[in-house]
Amino acid sequence: MFGLGVFLTYTFARNTFEPLWYKVSGHTVEGRISGFLAGRNSPSVQRGPDGVRKGKRKARRPVFVYPIAPGSKDSLEARSATAALTTISNYALHERVTVVVDKNAPEKAYIFGFQLIIGSFLAMLLGLFMIRLGLLWRL
Repeated sequence: MFGLGVFLTYTFARNTFEPLWYKVSGHTVEGRISGFLAGRNSPSVQRGPDGVRKGKRKARRPVFVYPIAPGSKDSLEARSATAALTTISNYALHERVTVVVDKNAPEKAYIFGFQLIIGSFLAMLLGLFMIRLGLLWRL
C-alpha cells in the first residue's frame, strides 16, 4: 500500500505542479488538440474524445500540437499524461488549448487546463492517503 501510494503521489504530483511551474517560468503558447490516445498503452491516435472500455465510456488522453515558442513556425506534438475526469469535460478535436512549455526544453509541455490539473491533484491526494494508510498499518 505504501509503495503504490509513493508511486501515485510522485507521478501525479509532477502532472499537477509542473504545468503550474511552466506557467510561471516558461512560455505560454496556443496549441490545438489533434487527436486522442486509443487506450492506456496504445500508441494509436483516434479522432473521438472518448471510448468504451469494459462497457463503460471513458475519457481518452488528448494529443496536442503546439509551437515551440511564441510566434514560432516550428511545432511539436505531445501526448497528455492524464485524461479529463469525465467524458463531459473532455476536449474536442481541433479545440484550441493553452499550452505551457519549458523555456529550455520545448519538448516538455503540458495542456494548462483546469480539468487535467484537478484530475492529477485528486490522484495525488489518493496517493498521499495510501501512504498514510501504509504507515499507520505498520504501526
